[in-house]
Amino acid sequence: MTEPIFAVEIIDDTSRRDCDADCGTDWSSAEMVALAGEQVERRFGRTATVEYRDLAADELDTTQLEMKRDIRQRGLSVPLLLVNGRLRVAGQFDVRQIVDAVEAEMEISQ
Repeated sequence: MTEPIFAVEIIDDTSRRDCDADCGTDWSSAEMVALAGEQVERRFGRTATVEYRDLAADELDTTQLEMKRDIRQRGLSVPLLLVNGRLRVAGQFDVRQIVDAVEAEMEISQ
């Protein structure tokens, strides 16, 4: 079995809202994360994974606490889309943009 090459992370903080109205994909929904994972797997096979993290959780590890501080200090909108640890989108995005970000990462990696 091949290890995933492209790690997609959706970082959210449901304790804050950067938008007052219905503003795009609700990544806190397990169904939306599963749908994104299915579409990414359909496009890239098992070379890419999708993971969702909510920084509003009561217990955060050191890395997550640092990430939460960094988001606030830099004034970034959530959710964040990271591919292989690189920030690709800050703010609302959809599944198509996830696929585009993975494709861009593939091109850069070659």
